[in-house]
Amino acid sequence: MRHSAVALRARFLALATLIPCAGLAQSPAAPKELPLKYAGGPTTPAITAADLMTRLYIYADDSMMGRSAGTEYNVKATAYLEREVRRLGLKPAGDSGGYFQYLPVVARAIDTTSTITVEGVTFRAGVDFLAGSSARRVTQLTGMPVVFGGMLYDTLNIPAPETFKGKVVLFRPFVPPPGFTGQGFVSSNGFQAFRRALSAVAVHVEVRWDRIPPSVLRGARNPSDVTFLRQDEGLPSLNVTTRVAEAMLGGPLLSATKGAAGRAVSSDIRFTETPRPTRNVVAILPGTDPKLRGQYVAIGAHNDHVNCAIAGGCRPPVEHDSLLAFMRLVRPQGADNPRAQPTPVQDELVRSTTDSLRKLHPARLDTIYNGADDDGSGSVSVLEIAEAFAKGRPTPLPKRSILFIWHVGEEMGLWGSAWFTDHPTVPRDSIVAALNLDMIGRGAATDVTGQDKDGGLLHGGPGYVQLVGSRRLSTELGDLVEQVNTGARLGMRFDYAMDANGHPQNIYCRSDHWSYARYGIPVVFFTTGGHAEYHQVTDEPQYIEYDHMAQVAQLVYESALKVAALDHRVKVDKPKPDPKGPCVQ
Repeated sequence: MRHSAVALRARFLALATLIPCAGLAQSPAAPKELPLKYAGGPTTPAITAADLMTRLYIYADDSMMGRSAGTEYNVKATAYLEREVRRLGLKPAGDSGGYFQYLPVVARAIDTTSTITVEGVTFRAGVDFLAGSSARRVTQLTGMPVVFGGMLYDTLNIPAPETFKGKVVLFRPFVPPPGFTGQGFVSSNGFQAFRRALSAVAVHVEVRWDRIPPSVLRGARNPSDVTFLRQDEGLPSLNVTTRVAEAMLGGPLLSATKGAAGRAVSSDIRFTETPRPTRNVVAILPGTDPKLRGQYVAIGAHNDHVNCAIAGGCRPPVEHDSLLAFMRLVRPQGADNPRAQPTPVQDELVRSTTDSLRKLHPARLDTIYNGADDDGSGSVSVLEIAEAFAKGRPTPLPKRSILFIWHVGEEMGLWGSAWFTDHPTVPRDSIVAALNLDMIGRGAATDVTGQDKDGGLLHGGPGYVQLVGSRRLSTELGDLVEQVNTGARLGMRFDYAMDANGHPQNIYCRSDHWSYARYGIPVVFFTTGGHAEYHQVTDEPQYIEYDHMAQVAQLVYESALKVAALDHRVKVDKPKPDPKGPCVQ
């Protein structure tokens, strides 16, 4: 749906006044725009906006460099979480009596002596192609047939899996057509069908360049340097130049038709491996009832964010305010919006908005995906909830134990939550419910928080929060959260639109709660939804709605307290999924 000039003007006015930043509890003279840097005082047992702001400015600081899984910066972030849970006196529940649960993650890079051969012509790694693999250390092909798969992630007219079986499948990169809305390309059902078709592929090849850019060879976004969880069974993948692709097809790439047969390919592709320290943080507040303390209410968030490669490319430094204006006016759902060129009206408004912001502060180049909302907001809220339980004398004291967990690698494909639920440090069937917090720091009326199933835009507002999955396994759990909101007079406004069956944005399958739900553990995913800064360098602490975030954290705290006090386990009255099967929204 195209945006009218009136709607764009309204967005411009919101931007020109700096799109309301939250006032802070315990801070009577909060500025109109929150600072770029901030150091607060000691945190308190109560859940407050001031505490959350103090924590988030630490956790999403530039020094954390985005906290991407498998990096020293994620180690730094998880060290902060560990220091806090230790200070709170929580019981360690990781490996070997500590707070960390480590995952077997390695970085794999291509050996530069690797080659691909097509009809006697040899192509060299680093010159003609790069490669990544989470499946095997050596990829040897001998006369393997090639088939053209069309455009990557085009889920329209998917060939039968037999078309791909045991072959090298070559894809053109995904390029959104004019007027692209995502229909048919990103639907959950279509994507699952696409993945099933790919499951029979021997090797996945994508055309990436006419020639490999020097920045890629320097490692800025090197597809051959793949960080992965060792238990993953991904496909070997090649990223090739147009010259290699056309040799494989035996003709021009642009005239190739989906399903067309190419030439036979042979290869000798080898990789080297380097371990990457990657870890969950797990802590427990023991319950008070001797009969129930062996059961757990899990409260979790993901401790990582994206690096530039996951976010869509390590671009050169961008000017922060101009990107902020562009995204809010042209792509208000951030990375969930298709890439698009601005209309002339939008272009003028982006320029005028940037000029208005420039009068308030100087230009600032930015390269860091801070992840303040995604999922710094969830991570520090779990800490705040943990402090409320550990130091705040909850009434009544929880009969069941509370398990606090910060999962690593959610952005890489639910690594940490999948690892924990496959290798739990407490008995898996002792977890009675899992409450997941992911992106709970926004939700203002000016935020586009997603779309309904028919494509209409959703917006936040006072007390706004999306609940996803709350009744998919347990009607009782979903009802309980509603009752807590009413009984405690929290004033939250629940939006269930993103939880609709078959919703094309597939939110139910995109965060850590799914790892628990697949084992039949009742879940609630709490989120204030998307916004223009989603997976952008502009997702920074000064744009968080801290009062709103404290409301959501209080709701999660009260809900966990209620579940922990029940005289029975939350009843599962819906069919349990296959834990090894695909997630279905």
